[in-house]
Amino acid sequence: MLKSGFFNNLFLHFCLSSVTCTLYNCYSSQTTEIKHVLSSGVPDRPEELEVTKVTKDLISVTWKAPKFDGGSEITMYILEARMIGKDKYTRLTKEKLMERKYTFDGLREGDTYEFRVIAVNEVGPSKPLQNHWQHWSRYFWMILSVKIYFCRLEILLFNLRDFRFEKRKSVSLAEKKLIFTENNKTTKQNNRESLFSVLTEPPTIELDFRDKIVIRVGESCLLQGRYTGKPSPSISWYRDDEELKADKHIMFKNTLTTIKVFIPKSVRADSGNYTITAENAAGKKSATVTVLVLSKRRHVRNKIDVELIFNMTGIPIPTAKWMSDGKEITSEGSYQIESAGSSTILTIPECKRGDTGEYILTVANPAGSKTVALHVTVLDIPGPPIGPVNILEVTPDYMMIQWRAPKDDGGTPITNYVVEKKDVKKPWEPWSVVSSSGTSTKAKVSRLEKGREYIVRIRAENKIGIGAGLESPPTIAKHMFNPPGPPGLPECSDITENAVTVQWPLPDYDGGSPISGYVIERREMTGKWIRVNKTPVLDLRYRVSGLFEGNSYEFRVFAENVAGVSEPSPTSDPIKATRAITKPGPPSNPKLKDWSKSYADICWTKPTRDGGSPILGYVVEAQKSGSAQWDRINKDLIKICAYRVPGLIEGMEYRFRIRATNKVGDSEPRELAETVLAKDILVPQS
Repeated sequence: MLKSGFFNNLFLHFCLSSVTCTLYNCYSSQTTEIKHVLSSGVPDRPEELEVTKVTKDLISVTWKAPKFDGGSEITMYILEARMIGKDKYTRLTKEKLMERKYTFDGLREGDTYEFRVIAVNEVGPSKPLQNHWQHWSRYFWMILSVKIYFCRLEILLFNLRDFRFEKRKSVSLAEKKLIFTENNKTTKQNNRESLFSVLTEPPTIELDFRDKIVIRVGESCLLQGRYTGKPSPSISWYRDDEELKADKHIMFKNTLTTIKVFIPKSVRADSGNYTITAENAAGKKSATVTVLVLSKRRHVRNKIDVELIFNMTGIPIPTAKWMSDGKEITSEGSYQIESAGSSTILTIPECKRGDTGEYILTVANPAGSKTVALHVTVLDIPGPPIGPVNILEVTPDYMMIQWRAPKDDGGTPITNYVVEKKDVKKPWEPWSVVSSSGTSTKAKVSRLEKGREYIVRIRAENKIGIGAGLESPPTIAKHMFNPPGPPGLPECSDITENAVTVQWPLPDYDGGSPISGYVIERREMTGKWIRVNKTPVLDLRYRVSGLFEGNSYEFRVFAENVAGVSEPSPTSDPIKATRAITKPGPPSNPKLKDWSKSYADICWTKPTRDGGSPILGYVVEAQKSGSAQWDRINKDLIKICAYRVPGLIEGMEYRFRIRATNKVGDSEPRELAETVLAKDILVPQS
């Protein structure tokens, strides 16, 4: 039968050529021989874990394979690291690590790390060092402690491959000198911890709050800040010299650089001096803040007696002192203080709004003192709104008003404003409510009668009642502006048989409100004024149509703004609706009928339009070749549609054009299509 055991907690590894195995029970037995049996175990620890490179943000390490692989092939290596002061190691690679070297970066300058490497075969991981650990562990740990601090001068002076760090059981983390032992080949393999000590920094603390924080019972409290230090310091919180621990009432959250204490719901016992302490091997730093948790506000109605009762304990019995607004309260006037035995009572008979404030009780005996604060709020109706009442807009139908909230809301929020109106000429009538809901400080007072005078009253209301009122000055229900002045004298132009254009100057005065438009009226000489435009026009001119040919008309204009319509403008000069007279159109179909070396005969037809006035005659103009100037040929108007142009120069080339004329003036010219060469026409003999 095959047996195996333990010797000093170490596995025994052996190899047999054959094994005889017998299986038996109460009835029979069976024996068989198993040849070539191989017994395997976990491997030995790896050898010579070394640091080959250190910079401010990376480390390279190497190691050698175990002397004995446990009888089966090494399947991988596990490399782990942890920061000094931490309990948990972190695996550096997720994938299988077969190479016996590794470089990892992203480290923080100034931190200290420990490393361990574990060899693994098919049986399991390697064993721990027997003489390094006080108790047996499942893993063999080869530990290297490295403090990362980039020191360019020291790295240049020493070649890490040719030196071995001095192995010591304990080395101060505050040591500022690098200790090396050259070619220390005799270092024992069971001591794998190497310590690389560099410059350290004492802690610093920067808080994000004031020296004193005042909150009330039930409110949250947050204390936070930042800290530094090399190595990373340990953080402790104290309240009045008692160390704080995290529980349901108080929570801590610290990172590598920040500190935070959060109390979601404060109680009176949370008052005290809070001290944060950061400590590392290089030093210790503390900062303190005072937290005062006040009692909840106490609300009472006015004109009732208020009693503030407190019990005191202490040996000997403490004495009590009441204060308010920085002054000590004595038992006189509106205050009564009764202190007897272990209790003290402050009474405020028929309290008023002015009694609202912070009341501080301090009890003291030779052993010390204690202070408690209580805020008392006396509720009352609100004060009157702050005036004056601003009249934002007034029309014959309504007015818009505005005011400011009361200085004193009575100790409880304003729930609404009551707005009322009254006719000044009817003082016997009660106030008429305009609105009684909403907290807006602006209101529209509607349903006014044009020309009547009104006053408005505003009162604030809270849950206690309605306060005193604020009244507006008397205001007449009319527009705040006046109608504009009349426009200037209208002028007429572009007259036709059925239309005319009327234009006018701006009024001298707009009444204080922009002019919104103009109204135009017309009349026949013996008729009534008739409005021309249905809607006011914004322009200073208007084309009036619908006139009757041959009739004479006059015009006037009104200006309009929000206050009303102006007086009429002066009446325009009368005009007569007749066809408009313009220059005629140019003559038609000019032709050359005959020519010679001294004259040219031309003809044409009359224009298609005469411009509303008969054609008085025609003008003929000529232009010599090579010249840009046109010369008039006839002095008097040509009455017929033909003309002989005399005085031509033989051999000269000419261009001709004709204009029609009426009483308005000459038309545009119409030019002869071809040029004329002054020479005789040769007729061949028959």
